[in-house]
Amino acid sequence: MTFQDTGYLNILVLDDDPDMRQLMSSVLIAAGHQVVAVETAERGLEQLPYYTFEVAFLDQNLPGMEGLVLGEYLRHNNPHMQVALVTGSSDPGVDRLAKEHGIRVIRKPFDVDELLEVVDRYVALEAERVAAARREVVGGRAVDVKAHLDALPAYFGAPNVPQRLEDLVARKVRVALERMRYDGAFDELDRAAAYAGLLTAQVLGLRLPRHKDGSTFFEDYDAIMRELGKDPAFS
Repeated sequence: MTFQDTGYLNILVLDDDPDMRQLMSSVLIAAGHQVVAVETAERGLEQLPYYTFEVAFLDQNLPGMEGLVLGEYLRHNNPHMQVALVTGSSDPGVDRLAKEHGIRVIRKPFDVDELLEVVDRYVALEAERVAAARREVVGGRAVDVKAHLDALPAYFGAPNVPQRLEDLVARKVRVALERMRYDGAFDELDRAAAYAGLLTAQVLGLRLPRHKDGSTFFEDYDAIMRELGKDPAFS
């Protein structure tokens, strides 16, 4: 499950000081996220098969593996992960290596807002990635048939269309629209299917059901297109 599914982040907190672990965990849990707090890098590594962490806060001076080494490993395996090194060290070499690997350095003592900034950065970047993926999936431009919709039934209108055909088209269109609205990574086939089904209903004069508020599948499709920055096809 991802942040898009749950609404919260899985966050790894790693510090050998129990009071520091408690402080960071309390701040992050209060912000609505799930926290796994451990005292060594080895214990942190043991959690990876069970959690997909979006954010990690790592102490630098740990028994065994240093926090920076673990941070490099985490970033290598998950480039989207936001990693922050929480340390009292002022070693410029640590700063340099952290910057090379996209790891933020937070100095102890820190303001709790610095922790939340790391979390907020992940959320903002994830929203950008989802939006970019949707724009890529929905490439191209809707065919402009709006000016001819009223005339098309004269070409293709079919009287006495079987009810099972109307039901089939309505069902397929509904499924495609639901996938488009609720699945951030929907396949372009869903958009094509929804558009084709709606156009079929329009030109054959099929009676598609309406929602309880009176709105139509055509309005649903156009609303989704507007959300994606595309031209509406039917209104």
